[in-house]
Amino acid sequence: MDDWRKRIADLVHLYFGTRGVSRSRVELFLRQLEPLITGTELPVEVRDIISNLQTVTILLRRSPTGKPVYVLREGRLAGDLRTDAVRGKSPRDIFPPEVNAITMPMVARAFDGEDVEFTYSLGGRTFLTLLHPFRRDNAGRVTDVLGSMVDVTTERRYAQELEHSERLFRTLIENMPCGILYEEFAPDGTTTRVVINSEFTQVTGYTLESYRQTEIEERNKRLYPEDRPTVEARYLEWLRSDSTAPLHLQYRFIDRHGIVRWLDNYIARIVHDDGCEGILQVVLDITERATAEQRLRHAASYLEQSIEPIIEWDKDYRLTFLNRAAHAAFPELKLGSYLLDHPLGQGLDQCEHQWSDEHQPAMVQVQSKTYMRLVAQTGKGWRMFCHDVTALVEAERTLRRALEHEQTMNMLRSQFVSTLSHEFRTPLAGILTAAQLLDRYGAVMTDEQRKETIRSITARVRDLEYIVHSFTRRTALLGRTDAPWSEVEPVVTIERIAADIEIIGRKRARLALQSDAPQRVLLDAELFRVAIEALLDNAARYGPEEGTIGVHIATRSDDRLCVTIQDSGIGIPDDEMEQLFTPYFRSSRSGNIPGSGLSLATLKPLIESIGGCLRLDNHPDGGMIARLDLPCSGAPINVEQSYPTSSEQAAHHPPH
Repeated sequence: MDDWRKRIADLVHLYFGTRGVSRSRVELFLRQLEPLITGTELPVEVRDIISNLQTVTILLRRSPTGKPVYVLREGRLAGDLRTDAVRGKSPRDIFPPEVNAITMPMVARAFDGEDVEFTYSLGGRTFLTLLHPFRRDNAGRVTDVLGSMVDVTTERRYAQELEHSERLFRTLIENMPCGILYEEFAPDGTTTRVVINSEFTQVTGYTLESYRQTEIEERNKRLYPEDRPTVEARYLEWLRSDSTAPLHLQYRFIDRHGIVRWLDNYIARIVHDDGCEGILQVVLDITERATAEQRLRHAASYLEQSIEPIIEWDKDYRLTFLNRAAHAAFPELKLGSYLLDHPLGQGLDQCEHQWSDEHQPAMVQVQSKTYMRLVAQTGKGWRMFCHDVTALVEAERTLRRALEHEQTMNMLRSQFVSTLSHEFRTPLAGILTAAQLLDRYGAVMTDEQRKETIRSITARVRDLEYIVHSFTRRTALLGRTDAPWSEVEPVVTIERIAADIEIIGRKRARLALQSDAPQRVLLDAELFRVAIEALLDNAARYGPEEGTIGVHIATRSDDRLCVTIQDSGIGIPDDEMEQLFTPYFRSSRSGNIPGSGLSLATLKPLIESIGGCLRLDNHPDGGMIARLDLPCSGAPINVEQSYPTSSEQAAHHPPH
């Protein structure tokens, strides 16, 4: 008997002791248990051991009437329905109809000689059951069926939560305004995972299926022949270097229709804890921009046939060539004339040392017309292209602010795209680690350990949601063509924002707020809220537990709202001050405090785009002091306005 007890104990430890429950382990356990059940009645010692397992072991026997009845039903999950209570009874007599509707057909299949596996729910729990034909009579008919049942409720819930997280991640990737390709490789070099979004398919023509079926050599053939050697060499060099910095490539690509496209490609490496390595590629179609640049470079080849005025001169600024359009537009110019005496030549002698083969654009006024002047160096001197932009000047002045907004938005979008792995790596790694812990140790975890792991997954998902929310909100601000003003109560608004910031509540920080400003002011309300939220979050994040955040609100005589935010946190070394507001820069004092180095770096251009100002510096008594100036009460916007730089008024804060 001791041998039985030891054998079964060893089997339990082997299949359920440290690695959790799975179908394969339950099946192996049943097959190992078969030789120990040899008689018509289960030995008492074996039954006692089985009754203490975290499973239910079942032995069904065909009765003389052909009905399956229980011979054994033991294990901690058996509850009150143990062997003594169910011996000789059919499962149909014990369980409700909805359970029997699932289980009885499976029992019949097992008695027909099949190994079966199925799940059913009872009392709010989900159970996985495996049945195995155990004994047969002389005619070959199955007389006994051996089975095992385990509670997989927790595993199913974890699987559903993990599936939700994966759906969220895929939704983010699918809705990105750029092509995304992610390939994951095992340590032996085999491809284990490929992710492609619809924008990548739109740009390159590759679907997920076609990409997997295409050999690397065939993919490389779609690179433009003149660009292929350089692209392949730089990519291989980057792969071999183990560099963590993203690789930026620009090249021509032949799409599925044979059309040549210019692509802007950012490539990043992601190393996982299990030894797998991922390559993330972000692809932008820049064909229109590249085509426009090429046309500009080749404009000089048109010369006499061009409808634009073209002028050439020698090293002494004497005119050597004027095409027909130049003669018509500037009849006062003659061959041999001194160009510097004409408005077209204004300032040329001062920037000559900056010229190269590239065009040098400048706006010049000739009488009532405005021309875009482009200069290129030739073998014998210089050539000028004059484009009449008189009709566009007024429109350009009106649209300049909107264009600056668009350029800034594109810059921030490129920064976000090029650092997807940088932003997403920490929360995704946390989700992956927690999920692996649940998969490997879920069956032996305490309730508190499981709850803590689930809380970790939830927190990481919220981090991802915050990244997307913050980027979307700021991108929307950059996309505006004007800055709508509305009435705001600064004190009430700041108090509400502080109450909603999670880290302020978690660190039990106290807000000390003073105001010398009017109760209500008119300003850009949405940008005001975004700026205050970012500055209060930084003050709490890098301040001490239960620290005080000082906030002072005032207005200036030139219709400016001034908000000063002071903390007593870690500050920043003086030699790092010049790097403030630089994307991805983090102070050496940041330590393990989480952050991306993008919050304030993306906030500053938003504020300056409406004529505001953001300055931060170390406070003499420790911590940081931030000063936010925004136009208010209908004040005119002046984007070039400057502010005092003394530490009492304004300073820089590290973009953590």
